[in-house]
Amino acid sequence: MEKNKTIRILMVEDQPLCRLGIKMSLADTQLPCELLGEAESVEQAVGFLKERGHELDVILLDYVLLDGTGAEVIEAARKLCPKVKIIVLSGEAGGAIVKQLMDSGINGFMSKNINPEELGNVLASVMEGHDCLGEGNMLIEQGVKDDMENLNALTRREMDLVSYCATGLNTKQIAEEMCITPHSVENMKSVVFSKLGVKSTNELILFAFRVGLVG
Repeated sequence: MEKNKTIRILMVEDQPLCRLGIKMSLADTQLPCELLGEAESVEQAVGFLKERGHELDVILLDYVLLDGTGAEVIEAARKLCPKVKIIVLSGEAGGAIVKQLMDSGINGFMSKNINPEELGNVLASVMEGHDCLGEGNMLIEQGVKDDMENLNALTRREMDLVSYCATGLNTKQIAEEMCITPHSVENMKSVVFSKLGVKSTNELILFAFRVGLVG
């Protein structure tokens, strides 16, 4: 990073207290920072990027926003101001989401509990061209570990059920494939949901793809 260069920042965060905390942390980093803008939604963030994205050095980005996710902001930033650095600050993103974010080309991933010294180190490192994704890698590794533990908790028949769900079969079709009643399929699905900690068929399908039950 150029000596004494002011780091121009857009903060995208929907919680007022978190925005205040980040501002205080930025002030305590001892780095020359200028907060050019604040946004609490995808719409506000994209609007700012369209008008002033060319002025930015860094986006400090929360993942869960009022009207969408940080992934939408990243996509817009890569089109409107491709040179901007993106650091995701999140306490809610799991391993699969973090992998998606890292694959999209973010430059840093950190917990919202970061202290001013750590934030300063990450900002300086990212501005020097280094990616700071250590916490992201840890979350991905933990996510993979959790997925495999969950997979090992399933019976062979339950794995078959997950595979059939992921290929788009409905309850009646799954029942025919497994030679059981539709009621039994729904009961088995409830057990699988509980074992995997998922709440919807979509989450079940994502799990199936992550662990390789479907290609």
